[in-house]
Amino acid sequence: MNQFTLSIINSVIILSTITYFNSASATATEEQTIDNGDGTFTFTQKISSQSNPDHYTAPQGYGFSVYSWYNQDYGWQHNFPLWNNANYQITSANLLIRGWDIDSETSHGTNGEYDGIAVDGVDLNPGLLQGANNSWSETSFSVPLNAITDDGLINTFLNIDMNHTVNTWATTLDYSLLTINYMITSSTPPSQPEISITPAAAVNLTDDLVVNVTGPTPADPDNDSVTYTYKWYVDVGQGFYVDDEFAGKNNHQGNTVPASQTAAGERWRVEVYPTDSVGLAGQFKMAEWYTIGDSDNDGVLDESDSYPDDAERAFINHMPVTGKNTLAFEDRWPQKGDYDMNDLVLYYRYTIISKADNSIKDITFDAELVSRGADQHSAFALSFNGVDSSNVASNNLQVNSINRPITPEAGHTGELVYVLINDAHQELPSSNIFDFYNTQNGDERSIASLQFNLSFTSTVPLTSLGAAPYNPFIFSSFYRGREIHLRNKPPTDLANTSIFNSDDDYYNPANGSYYRTSDNLPWALDISGEWKHPLERRDILEAYPNMSTWIETSGNSNQNWHQLPVGGKCWKCN
Repeated sequence: MNQFTLSIINSVIILSTITYFNSASATATEEQTIDNGDGTFTFTQKISSQSNPDHYTAPQGYGFSVYSWYNQDYGWQHNFPLWNNANYQITSANLLIRGWDIDSETSHGTNGEYDGIAVDGVDLNPGLLQGANNSWSETSFSVPLNAITDDGLINTFLNIDMNHTVNTWATTLDYSLLTINYMITSSTPPSQPEISITPAAAVNLTDDLVVNVTGPTPADPDNDSVTYTYKWYVDVGQGFYVDDEFAGKNNHQGNTVPASQTAAGERWRVEVYPTDSVGLAGQFKMAEWYTIGDSDNDGVLDESDSYPDDAERAFINHMPVTGKNTLAFEDRWPQKGDYDMNDLVLYYRYTIISKADNSIKDITFDAELVSRGADQHSAFALSFNGVDSSNVASNNLQVNSINRPITPEAGHTGELVYVLINDAHQELPSSNIFDFYNTQNGDERSIASLQFNLSFTSTVPLTSLGAAPYNPFIFSSFYRGREIHLRNKPPTDLANTSIFNSDDDYYNPANGSYYRTSDNLPWALDISGEWKHPLERRDILEAYPNMSTWIETSGNSNQNWHQLPVGGKCWKCN
């Protein structure tokens, strides 16, 4: 029912958003018990807008016989007077609700009208009223026996248009009819069944859903024979269960749902009801499954896929896994200079999103500019091997949470280079007290944040891109060709190779030697964790003497050298 419909249907007058139904069946509460003549009895109780307050109190402006919206939910109470008589055994209980204009047609999908029914605070199955536009419909619900035998009161509640929080669909009810079949007997109902399910709760799309009754033994305290009824329900993504047939599936009545009837992301429920040969019903037993198919058909099951609906993305990885690592640069290359390794210090972490085959789709570089211990002005850049600028889908740069324009640097072939900082002096400036930034005693100023996001049009294989941190480097803000990279990381196409093998530099591309001295000392370091860099003009080997053995053994010994500083010789190191 659309919010502003205005029409006349039979004896129904629709005015704006409130509708009054003058139905002949809307009488006071009707209640009767019929002796079926075979030792069984049928108790019925009908509640409508005219029922007395013991069963129904009409809310103001909505309720039975009045069009009601998502925020006009209401309830009523059935009762069974014989609920605690031990000689009366219930064989079945059913709730039939007659409603108007319940737009639950499957063509609406999850945007349709979902009106839920609950008893004693528990959703019934199928849980939803069923019907069609501008017509009366009757929906029958099984009532759990324990909702009757606990206190004889069946508190019923209607939750209107569960999927919306604005006026979208409205409905009204004519009546609610409770039917209880029972017998006078000294027999005892069958026991609640014990069940096993195959497979376990998580289901691949190739698995049938199977439930088997495994006990108890005997199944009935009186040793009557027991049969079992199976009722199946499915949640196809709307957040609650409906009858499988109502959801467009087959009406399964046995103990199995074939794999062909399930779909990725669905949840399934089965209720197993026992009935003995005398006709007594016992409490049902319930089990649930959820399907973990491959929604995007990328070869990764949804359960393990961080992007189950995106075939270009599957996994999220971080480097390092927790915390941040450190990049530290000495800017005097090809000379060793003061070798304090604090000319530019960054803490960083990569977030890498990859496809099912582990090729890379997205890269995020989160960094903090910590210190600048340099007189020279330096830029900071990242180089990605095996990527061309034509394969860039998007890129974004933020410094201190403010967007800055960013484009790939021109002049490169077979590599993608981004200059993230043009001049570290601008981000980490001198002050009236300190010439540098966070490299002198007492200088503990705030750090600057940096975030760079890069997405590729086509994923890039790991074999060409390599592993994080890829190829970070600095270069002179006034002399582009003077690059400084991590040890044995190659220069970019714009580096001036004529400087190589001058002063302290040992350059031998034949054996992969770049940016190192003849005794293996680097001009840049990639260090695990947030490293405490040396103070200004403190040689790193003075502040971290264990580094020398680490260098001499090519990293095989003293691997924790960076965690063993000499007190008073590094920043914030007592």
